[in-house]
Amino acid sequence: MIAVILAPLYIAINVYIFFRMSRWMEALWGKLGHPAVKATLMGVFVFFASSPLLGMIIETGEIHRFFKYVSNYWLGVLGLTTVIILIFDGARLILSKTIWKDSRPSGKSLAMGGACAAVIIILLSFYGVYHGDKVYVRKDEIEVEAEKAGELRIALIADLHLGYNTGEEHIDSIVRAVNESDADIVAVAGDVFDNEYAALKDPERLADRLAEMESLYGTYVCWGNHDVEEKILAGFTFGGKEPESDGNFREFLKEADMTLLEDRKVLIENKFYIAGRKDGSKTEKEGGTRLDTEELLRDAEEGIPVIVMDHQPSDMEEFSEAGADIVLSGHTHNGQIFPANLILKMTYENSYGIFEKGGSVSCVTSGAGLWGPPMRIGTDSEVMIIDVKFIEK
Repeated sequence: MIAVILAPLYIAINVYIFFRMSRWMEALWGKLGHPAVKATLMGVFVFFASSPLLGMIIETGEIHRFFKYVSNYWLGVLGLTTVIILIFDGARLILSKTIWKDSRPSGKSLAMGGACAAVIIILLSFYGVYHGDKVYVRKDEIEVEAEKAGELRIALIADLHLGYNTGEEHIDSIVRAVNESDADIVAVAGDVFDNEYAALKDPERLADRLAEMESLYGTYVCWGNHDVEEKILAGFTFGGKEPESDGNFREFLKEADMTLLEDRKVLIENKFYIAGRKDGSKTEKEGGTRLDTEELLRDAEEGIPVIVMDHQPSDMEEFSEAGADIVLSGHTHNGQIFPANLILKMTYENSYGIFEKGGSVSCVTSGAGLWGPPMRIGTDSEVMIIDVKFIEK
């Protein structure tokens, strides 16, 4: 399991940061290097560093919820701290080989450098939390060949991750953005949940709010890889699926007035098809199978546009050969926190935005919610509005 594989790395990062922090504090003021102060600092540090594990071990109740909140914030701050300290240490190494080649950096320079790093980390953390809570609207226009000319406005949302990071206020912003868009159809491309139904503080209220999304043809949804009840450690799945949770998820979607499409397509007023694929990761965990794209779209009437929801962006050539005109996805969060978005561009054919290939158009949203750290830096939580213009062949 990836959580077990990453555990030694997580421990090493925490030891490295604690060592650098204690060195900086001692340089800042000698008395902060006292053993009692270091022991206190270590105790506080171990508490936060252990919060992801405690949130997993303590499975229910308010203590569980407390540690889940703490660990999410901690992981965000830890990630930023690691990047900033590595940058500062890299700069210090370069300077020691050039400008400081013949001299040893003073304690004062270490104290000043550490203070600058601390200010940057604090400012970025507050900005990330503030920015991540905002919901933006991205607008795109695409053209698709069809037998009849026409237009269609799609409101694409994904990655709600309902629970500890996405509550009622955030959902209100999403619903407001969708309703102001005057969409013809709402597509929810997976990860409605965040691996834990109990994380929803008031599921009935959340479902009622989501049911208020307005569109001409209704709201359709497909599953994502996090729409499975299982233990989470530092954002990664740890343990098998708990089958009884599936009923809670499905009932929630019904209450939210969302039509679930699992390897199924629906013809909307003889104008276009909307299809939803099972998520590959979720299906594998459940020990099931899913249709390939060609099977899913096999009997679609020629000339009628086909829109497919597939949570994880995948091979566009496959969709093109199967006859999909538009593919709606999420999953990537566009990296959520810079520079992860740059890394994802090297991993996915289309990690974010609009991408055309072989007659199919891939539309990948950065997601409306947040996964893991409740922060966004360099990316937006968004509702993606896609204006489709059907061009006669």
